[in-house]
Amino acid sequence: MAEFLFVTPQEIAKTTILGGNVDIDKYVFCIANTQITIIEALLGTELYNYILTNAENNTLAGKYLTLYNNYVKPITKNQALASYIEISPFTIANGGAFKYTPENTQLMDKDDIVMLSQKYSGLADMYIIRFEKWICKNPLPEYKVCQEEVDAEKKMRTIGGWYFGNSNNYNTKLNNNNLLDDCNLGCDE
Repeated sequence: MAEFLFVTPQEIAKTTILGGNVDIDKYVFCIANTQITIIEALLGTELYNYILTNAENNTLAGKYLTLYNNYVKPITKNQALASYIEISPFTIANGGAFKYTPENTQLMDKDDIVMLSQKYSGLADMYIIRFEKWICKNPLPEYKVCQEEVDAEKKMRTIGGWYFGNSNNYNTKLNNNNLLDDCNLGCDE
């Protein structure tokens, strides 16, 4: 059975810069990787598994459906695309590793690729910030910042860049920004 994806390749192709003729095999793993590295870390394992199971069974409702549609899907879509943009020029096949250059085209330089990738990572970050505010106002019993599996104790950010005194581009503990105190989502120890 294929792994359930929060966002389909077709949804990404219809709502982003990604062309519809790009082979799905070239980027579908970016969606799966984003679910594990970003979404599970953001939600914590317990809420992630709840959302995954119920989304797959099409049984999400109420706050869970809002969380899925308004935060999980957009974060997954934008971060998966950002990840793919950075690796899209490269292919590894039986003949080795190479960069494909179609006729009558010009490849983007590294700075352009990074800029485009960061544009989509920035969109994912915007939805992460909105999620953090939403979860404070809409607590869910499965959302725990401290768990035995992957926990949600760190503030998630997907991109790097210049630092101007705001922790937006860094993984920092929620407690550093008093979000835990404001939301009462701390450990029950």
